[in-house]
Amino acid sequence: MDSIGAYGSDYSTPHIDRLAREGVLHTRAYTTATLCVPTRYSCLTGSYPSRCENNIYGPLGKQPSIRNGAAFCDTDRTVAQALQKAGYFTGATGKWHNDLDLKSWWTKIKKDADPKDPKVIQALKDIQNELRDRLNKYGFDYAEFITEGNLDHFPKDLEHHNIEYTVKGALDFLDLVPEEKPFFLWTAFTATHGPHEPIRSGDIRNTPEGFTEKHLGIMPDRSHYEDSGKWKNSVKEMVQWMDGGIGVILEKLEKQGKMDNTLILFLSDQQNAGKASPYERGANIPFIARLPGLIEANTRNETLIDVTDMAATFLDISNTKPVEGMKLDGLSILPVWKGETKTLKPFIFTESGFAKGVITKQYKYIAIRYNQEALDRGFVPPQSGTIEEHLNKGSFEILWEKNPYGQPRDHIGGIVDPDQLYDVQKDPLETENLIKNPEYAEILKRLKFHLSSVTESIGRPFGEFNP
Repeated sequence: MDSIGAYGSDYSTPHIDRLAREGVLHTRAYTTATLCVPTRYSCLTGSYPSRCENNIYGPLGKQPSIRNGAAFCDTDRTVAQALQKAGYFTGATGKWHNDLDLKSWWTKIKKDADPKDPKVIQALKDIQNELRDRLNKYGFDYAEFITEGNLDHFPKDLEHHNIEYTVKGALDFLDLVPEEKPFFLWTAFTATHGPHEPIRSGDIRNTPEGFTEKHLGIMPDRSHYEDSGKWKNSVKEMVQWMDGGIGVILEKLEKQGKMDNTLILFLSDQQNAGKASPYERGANIPFIARLPGLIEANTRNETLIDVTDMAATFLDISNTKPVEGMKLDGLSILPVWKGETKTLKPFIFTESGFAKGVITKQYKYIAIRYNQEALDRGFVPPQSGTIEEHLNKGSFEILWEKNPYGQPRDHIGGIVDPDQLYDVQKDPLETENLIKNPEYAEILKRLKFHLSSVTESIGRPFGEFNP
């Protein structure tokens, strides 16, 4: 949110800002888990990450750490499958990170591989073909210009963001949509994930399918998006480059006459500053929607929503039923956009590592509960106290390097406490843990009840909340 002009940033994001100006800007939208894979799992399935039963998370009788393991398995069903069945032309382009078993494919490609080498190009195309086959099964008619996972496992020359390559995939999809069909397009940019580097760091002709020039010329030169400051801000450059790519896609929709009858959503899977944590700086994400005639222009909305609501909304707006096996935890946002209600749900559920939390309009409760396997391996259970006290006890390394979160935030009050309660209206930076304040006893009781209701409905154990 601190990277987008419409949310108050000084970054230049005119095209994202346009979506907000012509649509609704949500201020209380949340991710289900502040990591790439579980968030995208929730977006496409409409389910909480804990419902995933792949070989990483295991069956529902097990309590896993909610990390980047929510890859699709045979029992998962997607909103793309439902829309495809209803007659939609469905497509995916850009980052795909919900298949985590492609390591054997990458071992065939050395880190110092030459992107111009025909053998390297063929190996990369083999990965693209494998991904295309998998995404077809997940309900996508079109799956092209895919970037598999994060960039750190690519050959060194390809470890750079390539917005133009992703945009090319979106434009080609829009050209292929049959005239008589509605469409659904999932476009996922790799920015602003690492590497955090100047956007001109790599040769733009190097792509996830090797050296190619077929995507060149659809955007201005990258210098157009560079930071003009004395000390160049690489995140700022990435955001501005991504915004430029979004502008190209919007321009395409306008030329095709589809701009004003297409629901357009822009969101992030997490905030930059609070990755892998349930705190506001990670879980409270940008979420903007535009659809003239349904969504009132230039509005701000404080209704609690989360990314599981996307699938339910897509089904509602398309008058489509979920396919058999879908487990929808979300609700359609349409009543909120139509002005029929200001409350969609009483609370939001989010989870990260061994922590789970519930968020209401005013309060947030977080519980950290290790499973027995982690305790048997030597994990020190969280204990009330300061970070300094944990360092002195020798428990800080295990607590932070392994779980429950990935990025400690020193300003958080009670950041290592097993139970945490915050008034996010009065204390948005979550500096004061109210858990021991007797004035909040009834509020705490209600939030704990909410957490129990979710964990019991999912069926996975989580401390006393679902023994």
